[in-house]
Amino acid sequence: MDPRVDALLSRLRADRFSDLRGARADITLPIADRLLNELIAEAIPPTAPVQDVELTSRDGNRIRVRFKVAAAAFLPPLNVTLLVDQQPRLPESPTLVLKLEAGGLLSMAGSALRFLDALPLGLRVVGDRIHVDLASLLAARGLGDLLDYAEAVEVTTVPGALIVAVRAGVRAG
Repeated sequence: MDPRVDALLSRLRADRFSDLRGARADITLPIADRLLNELIAEAIPPTAPVQDVELTSRDGNRIRVRFKVAAAAFLPPLNVTLLVDQQPRLPESPTLVLKLEAGGLLSMAGSALRFLDALPLGLRVVGDRIHVDLASLLAARGLGDLLDYAEAVEVTTVPGALIVAVRAGVRAG
């Protein structure tokens, strides 16, 4: 990035965007599965309990996840489907909840899914639901303050892409 633009953005952020008071933005960001999978591949360390993770977005707010369990390399890749179950409610609950729809090979894999206990910071499993804490994920990347400007976040899917819609603004005054 151009150093001047980087410096300007850093200054604006440090001043809590005070020079942009009253600004409003509604953003709909389709993120292609290919890009999501590249980002996931870069983020998963070699020591992670899962490897070769591949997402496929589908209709109906469903995401198919294909992966290998590192400790059970003898097993074929597992497939699970995640359903967007609950949208974040900002600011009180910046958590996206995904429901694990078990079936097929997953139901036979049972103990191989203990890797769910080793999810990274910001992700936790409660029963058959995966809670994605947006505040923790952003904070871990030094971007936690940006959630202060978000008024609503909604995650949906279409075949081949995850759609993230954000409504945000800088309070006037």
